[in-house]
Amino acid sequence: MTTELQVGQRPTRYAPRSVRTLEHVRAGGWTVKRYAVSALRELPPPQVHAFARDAVRRSLPAPHAEGSSHAFSVVHEDEDGVYAVVGWWSANRLILHTRTWLGDWTDLERPTEAPGHATACVWELAAIGGERDAWVEHVVRADPPDFDRYLAARVHGEF
Repeated sequence: MTTELQVGQRPTRYAPRSVRTLEHVRAGGWTVKRYAVSALRELPPPQVHAFARDAVRRSLPAPHAEGSSHAFSVVHEDEDGVYAVVGWWSANRLILHTRTWLGDWTDLERPTEAPGHATACVWELAAIGGERDAWVEHVVRADPPDFDRYLAARVHGEF
């Protein structure tokens, strides 16, 4: 993968990929749910998770002044490189903000923002769809919001 990569141009045949929920972490005042997608194995290796942590650090703004600050990351390893989608919920809990990053296997310490406004692929959307559903059920509709149940909601399987 290079910075000139045209996301979505490489011919790829659809086949189910491993999507796993990882333990959530605290980062810069945010609670971050983490997901891993792999075309190569069940779970990506440590350097791929380090890439995701770097993407989270580069993406998240200052936490909300009032209330809880929640975000998620989806790291995805494929033959051509590593991708990370970072999403965070607005203070009013209704808007999702995202940034997507690309990494070359030869240099995972230098993520590049995805060109062409690329957001996510069909496999990453499995985790993002699960995030949306858990957020609506446990935070938006619940009175009061149940952040513990939101954090416990998982996406795990072959998609």
